[in-house]
Amino acid sequence: MSKILSGGLDLATKYGGRAPRIDLPDRQWPSKYLTKAPTWLSTDLRDGNQALPNPMTMEQKIRYFKLLVEIGFKEIEVSFPCASQTEYDFTRYLIESGSVPDDVELCVLTPCRKETLLKAMESVRGAKKAILFTYLSTSDNYRETVLGISEEEWLEKARVCTEYARSITKESLDPEIRKTQWTFGFGFEDFANARPEAVLALAETISAAWRPSKESSLIIGLGSSVESSTPNVYADQVEYICRNLSKRELITISLHPHNDRGTGIAACELGCLAGADRVEGCLFGNGERAGNLDLVTVSLNMFTQGIDTGLDFSNIRHVRAVYEEITGINVHPRAPYGGDFYFRAFSGGHQDAISKGFRKQAEAQSKVSSGVVATTNGKPSGAAWRIPYLPMDPADLGLPFDVVISSVNSQSGKAGVSWLIQQRLGFLLPNELAIEFSKVAKAQSDALKRGLSTAEIGDIFVSTYHVDALVGHNALTATGAGEGCAVEISIKKLVEEIKSTPERSPAKVLSRILGLEFTDIAESSHTLAAATGTGEFVSYVKCTVGSSKSDWGVGIGEDDVEAATRGFLSILLTHGYVELDEELGERWATHNDSAVELHAMQLKEGGASIKVSA
Repeated sequence: MSKILSGGLDLATKYGGRAPRIDLPDRQWPSKYLTKAPTWLSTDLRDGNQALPNPMTMEQKIRYFKLLVEIGFKEIEVSFPCASQTEYDFTRYLIESGSVPDDVELCVLTPCRKETLLKAMESVRGAKKAILFTYLSTSDNYRETVLGISEEEWLEKARVCTEYARSITKESLDPEIRKTQWTFGFGFEDFANARPEAVLALAETISAAWRPSKESSLIIGLGSSVESSTPNVYADQVEYICRNLSKRELITISLHPHNDRGTGIAACELGCLAGADRVEGCLFGNGERAGNLDLVTVSLNMFTQGIDTGLDFSNIRHVRAVYEEITGINVHPRAPYGGDFYFRAFSGGHQDAISKGFRKQAEAQSKVSSGVVATTNGKPSGAAWRIPYLPMDPADLGLPFDVVISSVNSQSGKAGVSWLIQQRLGFLLPNELAIEFSKVAKAQSDALKRGLSTAEIGDIFVSTYHVDALVGHNALTATGAGEGCAVEISIKKLVEEIKSTPERSPAKVLSRILGLEFTDIAESSHTLAAATGTGEFVSYVKCTVGSSKSDWGVGIGEDDVEAATRGFLSILLTHGYVELDEELGERWATHNDSAVELHAMQLKEGGASIKVSA
């Protein structure tokens, strides 16, 4: 970048010295930890709505309000009543229709003028609880540029408007208005760029005018209207106010961070460490410019530290769907918690670590279930969530585990492939088979120049090892080592013959029938009960047939012998020693997307056969 910028200024002159320096050598916030959630205020219907190219309609506002209530927000900023009739009417609708739960407090925002304060108060007339919230610019730049008044006039304006707000709410002559539980809030616009001593003077002026008590709450809002410094500076500013404000125990300090520097969440978290009690923001960070504070992220950050936030995102897809439909803004795939790729692992190393983590998690859970409690650093941990690369359990957001590893590409490894096969088919692949098949899958991904879905991986696997063909087609034509007439043998009878021999060895019986030599044999099997609820078996067979290279076969059967037999036939099909015989057999079932249906296929009685050349 050029040293001389637009306007003929150098970099330091044009942009330097914007954020005020604060002298706080004994700052306390760096040594603190978050242990409880702040009070949350959603400003989606106000700050978020004003930032949309197409503001919400009345119907959309109603639907969005219901969503916020479902999530668990107890303070919701619903409108800017003096902005338009739609804003005012929406507020009245919520109250008159009985849409506001008793434990939810409506907040309305208004400029610091008597006529607009009155209109805002009228908009929430009849509410059980309400927050009347106004604001003033607090930095010298905003005060001089926007308001055009001196510091003395600025303090006087705040005093007059605060006293007026009390006179029309807490001290109103109208008994109906006094029935409402009123809270007054005053937002400090551009607080992050204001002189600390000036801000403190303003806060004391407002406090003296409102006279806060346990029954008459006061909120002081510290707005980082446009981010201009690192989050630690914002935390210092917040701590300065919290430590020096009189009657602090009667005043709620509220944060209103924006995300212009991409650090809104960090500023919020450090601001809470610095003493703030309340946080304002929007779902998924909607708002002007780079957005308001993302309440989804900051609340779930606390959730993943074991803090009960009071907000329910256990159906994150529903929340996101309503948000996207109403705002017209799509949540970025890399967005924390709500993005499509948030949990997704593409790299082989990450997939391997995650799959190992799940295995360890399952073992820990098993110990807990059996009364043997696992420990971490000498402390009981049960099955605490400690999966590498996954900061939280997808299930706690209502998400299936296939959001973690749901595709395979050229960067994937055997662990990712094994995971998908296990999720899709219930097969627990031996390590060597996983390595071999991952090469097949990645080659297919490279050929297509894209990732492969779970369904595609499953289809490629059953096709490569003829799993569906052998389950759904019981007739084979076999070509043995010699030449001669064909011999028909029922697969059912073949399995029965193998079971009748002392060794129960498919290799020996097939060797005798086909005249082929089976060497370097390795077999393993397991039940499919976890995947299908049946007693079926899957068998993994590796061997060398004749002069062919060593290869793998996979078979499913009602017991380990039948499964192993089909595993050997899988290898024979791969090397062309047998072929499916459409005339002798009957294809009565085909592969289905459901792994359960694939596993549940059984041999059809009678008729099915293998034709063998003797």
